[in-house]
Amino acid sequence: MRILYFALGSGLGAVTRYLIDRYFRNNYLFPWGILIVNVSGSFLLGLILGNDSDMAFAGFGFCGALTTWSAFALDLDKARRERKLLQLFINIAANFILGVGALLLARTIAG
Repeated sequence: MRILYFALGSGLGAVTRYLIDRYFRNNYLFPWGILIVNVSGSFLLGLILGNDSDMAFAGFGFCGALTTWSAFALDLDKARRERKLLQLFINIAANFILGVGALLLARTIAG
């Protein structure tokens, strides 16, 4: 049953990521959508980490599909190719600092 919850969460996470990313890519030059999903997914993961319930598996699937290393890497490569080095380094720092910070904050909140 857990695999079913995981699969359902993954499907919802992937669709959510796509919709958020599309909205921000259509309206902003900086890849805000990927930053938002990576940080929010890290926060949600921090809240459910250590929980072994069936619903936690849905959360793990959702967070795994919501966050994305591949789109982040493509955004970095695009910034590098376009010689937007400031954007490249801001994106790296923001994703790592805010993502890990969100996870740690959520772990503190979750106890």
